[in-house]
Amino acid sequence: MSKTTKAKKAAKDPKSEIDHQYWHLLLTEGKRPASVYAFTQQIGIDEAEFYNHAASFDALEAAYWEQLVTETIDVLESDEDYASYDSEQKLLAFFYTFFAHAQKNRSRLVSFFPRPGANKTIALMRRKFLDWAKSVIEQGVEEGSVADRKKLTEKYPQLLFEQFRGIIEFHRKDQSHEFQDTDALIEKSVRFGADVARAGTLDSAFDLGRFLLRRFTVPRS
Repeated sequence: MSKTTKAKKAAKDPKSEIDHQYWHLLLTEGKRPASVYAFTQQIGIDEAEFYNHAASFDALEAAYWEQLVTETIDVLESDEDYASYDSEQKLLAFFYTFFAHAQKNRSRLVSFFPRPGANKTIALMRRKFLDWAKSVIEQGVEEGSVADRKKLTEKYPQLLFEQFRGIIEFHRKDQSHEFQDTDALIEKSVRFGADVARAGTLDSAFDLGRFLLRRFTVPRS
């Protein structure tokens, strides 16, 4: 190993390097290492160094999913126009920005995003999203674009998270050019949710249902 290579390796942030090596092994081998010890031996660090940054593989993965949401919100809030968006525009902006950002490491989302039931691994991600979604719903109530249905309104952030997970699952299987079907689903599902939050109209439900029916029943060449 050259002096330049050694210097570059030493300059890397240890946590970032552990994350990089872990995801590299996960994606190339298709499964987690046998143990933290086996992993640290494979990448040439002490086991204690791993535990300085994560308590387990679950914790390491959970931090990545939370990071995606945190960085998405950071991007939105750094945009001067974002503060002037209404609640529906903020939700659209979040979804579009999230998937554009996740595209950098799409293989992680496709192959290893936690399946329904793996709540522990997405607990941090969910909490971060719910905090953001709560502020968006509160804005919508103030604007009058979200009907205040008391107890039901309190559930809206949770419903938005399930909508978010549903779009992720759709996106994982999306084979359309430049993921245009995902973009269409985002637009239609957000409009549907906004209509329901306002008055429960059925036009958007019909439009969304027709899109999903066509998406899953029309054979692809």
